[in-house]
Amino acid sequence: MKPPGTFTTFDDAYDKAQSRLVRDAARGYRALLASVIKGMPRHLVEQAACRFDPDLHTGPDAFAEEPADARAAREQVAREVCAECPVWASCLFYALDARPDTGVWAGLTPDELAAFAGGQGASTPTPREAA
Repeated sequence: MKPPGTFTTFDDAYDKAQSRLVRDAARGYRALLASVIKGMPRHLVEQAACRFDPDLHTGPDAFAEEPADARAAREQVAREVCAECPVWASCLFYALDARPDTGVWAGLTPDELAAFAGGQGASTPTPREAA
């Protein structure tokens, strides 16, 4: 056992490797977040509840398969996050204008956004009802 406060070459290499892993993970997280918020108005980016877990709102990357039941569960949790979001209305207007292809925006999937925008009768839930 080594005395407290002393380091070996192995410890230094381990710390450097850990630091590199943390930096790489942070870079990946920032890239994912950047893809979610690309084109969004700044106040949405800074105040949106989805900024804490962009994976929740976008799903797995394009190379991963997501089972339907897992997607439904993830989207339900995303809807719940959206329902409490302080910029929910602004996000809805942005999503209706931008028409995203994937993800959960203001509590709605792209198909639900299209139905909501198209006003397909009274059976179409409002975004808050969907959440």
